[in-house]
Amino acid sequence: MKELKQSGKAVTVGLSNFMAPDLLRLGKEINGFCINQVPYNILEREYEGKTRDICHKKGIGYMAYSPTAQGLLAGRLSSEALNFPARKWNKLYQEPLLTKSKSVRDTINNIAEETKTKPIAVALAWVLEQKNILTAIVGSRKADQVPEFAAAGSFKLNANHLEQLNNVSDSFLK
Repeated sequence: MKELKQSGKAVTVGLSNFMAPDLLRLGKEINGFCINQVPYNILEREYEGKTRDICHKKGIGYMAYSPTAQGLLAGRLSSEALNFPARKWNKLYQEPLLTKSKSVRDTINNIAEETKTKPIAVALAWVLEQKNILTAIVGSRKADQVPEFAAAGSFKLNANHLEQLNNVSDSFLK
């Protein structure tokens, strides 16, 4: 990667799924990386703490992927969504986590209703409000979700909503 950047073939280089031990193993080679692409959403916050602290200190931002937990936080949980093959391996779609996440999903849905937006926008806005997040990667199987994701770019959660979401997330993660 270093050679690609020095040769001009790459303008910037990043990491993917690097946790604190991985970052520490890089030693001085950590310099020059600009981003760490990580799974991050209100239910998956493993990249907080020491990993985020190291990245922040070194000027490495986060590119969050799966900000809606593969659609779990999008407010459209149906039997079709539950049976989608790519989700069968996701621990959040399995018991007991699926049931345990209901309070988080309900809070997101309630805030969406209160603010007249979509749950997708609330879930994504929460991610974008977090420390060290530079951007988020969103995906969709349906075209009608694209405007919902885009709405999160201008939607801001107020302090009360952030507190509600952080509290319910903290309870889920215990």
